[in-house]
Amino acid sequence: MKKKISRKERLEHIKKCGIDLDEDGRIRIDNSVMSKLKPIPYGNNAEEIIIKDKNLMGFRARVSAGKQRAFIFRYRPKGKDEDGNYFEKINKTLGPWYDKNNPREKYLIGITPAVARKMAEEMKAKIRNNEDPNVVVVRRNKGKTLCDVTKLWVENRAKSYKSYENYLSIYDVYFKQKSKRSDHRNLYRLPAMDIVNKAIVELTKDDYLNFHRSISKHSKTQANRAAETIRLVEQYAVETGVVKKRVAHFQKKELNKEIERLDREDPYSLLDLHKYRKAIGQLIKKDPAKFRVSCLALRAACLIGARSKDQVFNLKWDQVNLKTNKIKYIDTKNDEAMDLYFDYRFRAVLRIMLNYRRTINHRDKRFAYVFPTLSKKSKTKYLKDPRKTHSSIIKLAGLEYKCIHFLRHSWATNGYAATGDSMAIQELGGWLDHKSVEKYIKVSDEIKKKRTKQIAAYKYHVA
Repeated sequence: MKKKISRKERLEHIKKCGIDLDEDGRIRIDNSVMSKLKPIPYGNNAEEIIIKDKNLMGFRARVSAGKQRAFIFRYRPKGKDEDGNYFEKINKTLGPWYDKNNPREKYLIGITPAVARKMAEEMKAKIRNNEDPNVVVVRRNKGKTLCDVTKLWVENRAKSYKSYENYLSIYDVYFKQKSKRSDHRNLYRLPAMDIVNKAIVELTKDDYLNFHRSISKHSKTQANRAAETIRLVEQYAVETGVVKKRVAHFQKKELNKEIERLDREDPYSLLDLHKYRKAIGQLIKKDPAKFRVSCLALRAACLIGARSKDQVFNLKWDQVNLKTNKIKYIDTKNDEAMDLYFDYRFRAVLRIMLNYRRTINHRDKRFAYVFPTLSKKSKTKYLKDPRKTHSSIIKLAGLEYKCIHFLRHSWATNGYAATGDSMAIQELGGWLDHKSVEKYIKVSDEIKKKRTKQIAAYKYHVA
């Protein structure tokens, strides 16, 4: 059974924090007190600490076991229950502490001690007038729109996610509603899109569903990403006290069905990739100045198991070692540094790009990248997304269209067909675990027949 921490132990801990309480165990709560307040260690864990204000009865400061600091107001509702007993006291969270010296802890409704004190005074006045003191907090949060909350979530919470740029894009286009595209402007005119400027406390499940359906008319995939963003934003709003509970519970049937690329489509075969690479050569000959960089970047994506978007197209020269035929990756999706090896064909691509770099102004920062962008309008210095070139190659090769990421799927599948060793594919492709690589490998009927014959021949030989 867990031992309860005594009042004496708590007071000693508060004193160690540098907080001098008066004889009644109270102190005027200000920024200095909030900065010193720490949870009390208890074994391998910690427990919260609550400090009472000496000037305003019921006004308190709390630090949780996770070092989250907030202001609370403790009161007893007037009247009695059905059994004639007085109501139990209630701890009402006024809001988290706004720490101006720590930008990472700037919550949406972060407040100063002065603001929290004023809110507590308003709540005391409501109690004296037999009114519900919760209206003070509700009124304060009522003006927070969905866009406001999303903005703070993007700034304070989403920055820690690997997919931060994707969330930022979703926020800019669908919540902030800033885009130069005409189809987006038409989308913004739909009534359901107005919810971004409405108070989040007033929004319902139907509002969110209509918002999702509206975006679905533009892009089903983007609509699902927006729904996922709403879910995370609302969770953040609950944690920070903006709303009491979540209402945006999207069920699977309420979302758009997305194509499961590996389960529903086959990757490119060796013959397909041969046609693809042949079409690359034809396209370069057609217009070298226009297609050289993008075509060679896509050829590189065919030859190595790395992720096209964040490991091939943004590859830097200082990551490449032509002596050891090795590429060094430090910042990866899995947060694990890794080395990827390449063969003579990938090396040939690098040689072409190196010669190309030497013929132009290689002092340009763009040419720190193996595949630099040639567009002056590009926000990045590297080739970000050569979808148009990819589409041209597909058309020229007479193949069925599949997204660029399918080149990685094809590499894994054909690699497994050649070796039969999924562990080797995992290592060479840079997958973190075996379960991940298994999703990429599509075992064809031909491979199954081949492996069956090999097993049968082995068993017969042993016997």
